[in-house]
Amino acid sequence: MISARYKKVAAAVFSDMFKWSLWFFSILFTIHLVRVFWLNGSTNQIEGFFIFAQYSVNIFMLVVGIMAAYVFMSRHIQQGISRRDSYIGTALAATGLALFATLVPLIVNGLQHLLAETISLPVELDTASAFETTGGWVAAAIALFLNALTFFLAGWLISIGYYRFGWIAGFAFIALSFVVFGLNDYLWKPASNVVGWMTYHPLEVDFWLTALGSSTMILVLFSLMRLLTKRVPIKM
Repeated sequence: MISARYKKVAAAVFSDMFKWSLWFFSILFTIHLVRVFWLNGSTNQIEGFFIFAQYSVNIFMLVVGIMAAYVFMSRHIQQGISRRDSYIGTALAATGLALFATLVPLIVNGLQHLLAETISLPVELDTASAFETTGGWVAAAIALFLNALTFFLAGWLISIGYYRFGWIAGFAFIALSFVVFGLNDYLWKPASNVVGWMTYHPLEVDFWLTALGSSTMILVLFSLMRLLTKRVPIKM
């Protein structure tokens, strides 16, 4: 039976992650502003914030995932919280963070589009192409959310691998995370040809097929994380 403590865990973990994300987006937005107004270097179009933020969001989620076992799980269990509640709370917080990390670039990109329509900017912003490859802003947002959550889970996988099995076995979990990255690129970046022997690319056929494949991989990773955290010894 699952206690209600996982809700408190989720709120506490998300609160910490949210604070980190505010610093992250503040720095990222500042860099974007500097690039737009001072370092554009030419009259060519500059991508809007949604495209600009995508890679950085994934890296941020990866780093937060790597911190998960050492920062959150150990602290929770030392406080008497069960491993199950810690896992569920962290999983919910990660999902909430991925959603927040998707909404911020989407909202900022929309504001940029409205701003570009009303005033003259020193450079032309491309705020639309981010939504063309996936078929609209809803699909683009879903893609960013699924990618962000996948990167968090890959980081969490590395974290629990090192935490539970030590640094030597931890390298195997890094290798496993690269398999996750490869499959993710296969789904979302067919042009990269990461899995060269596979000529069939879901995104080239149908966006929702890709989203289904990505969601399935995320569910598998969540299940794997539950198995890995179920009886993990806690290091004091």
